[in-house]
Amino acid sequence: MKKKLLILLLLVFNSCVTNYYYVTIDQDTTIYSSRNGKESIVSIPKGSSVYITRSDKTYSKIKWKNYKGWVINPVYSNTNTLSNSPNTNVNTNYNLSPSKSHSSSTKSYNGGPVYVKGYTRKNGTYVQPHTRSAPKRR
Repeated sequence: MKKKLLILLLLVFNSCVTNYYYVTIDQDTTIYSSRNGKESIVSIPKGSSVYITRSDKTYSKIKWKNYKGWVINPVYSNTNTLSNSPNTNVNTNYNLSPSKSHSSSTKSYNGGPVYVKGYTRKNGTYVQPHTRSAPKRR
């Protein structure tokens, strides 16, 4: 019973924390109503700022003005991470092309700060999103 209650509590807490990536689109991009890309909603002009709420290797779920939908292989820059937790804003200023994956939980560029997404440890404790210094290369 305690395990079920703990899992339910973690699911509710995890659903309350959402990270948004505020980025600038580097090329004209179309928003689709679903991941399959069959029905387009609107085209976003180059240089527009959008919020990315979810992302994997190919698709990103975004918000732009009053539109929400999916974008296929977006090209963007000037990533800022905005979250519901205080002191987690990071300005990394790097470009991502469609061929690069951005689905890993940590990024390291030129020894700068690394943004770590929130995660749950094996013992059930939740670690909030935070920044840390990049590991030193030998």
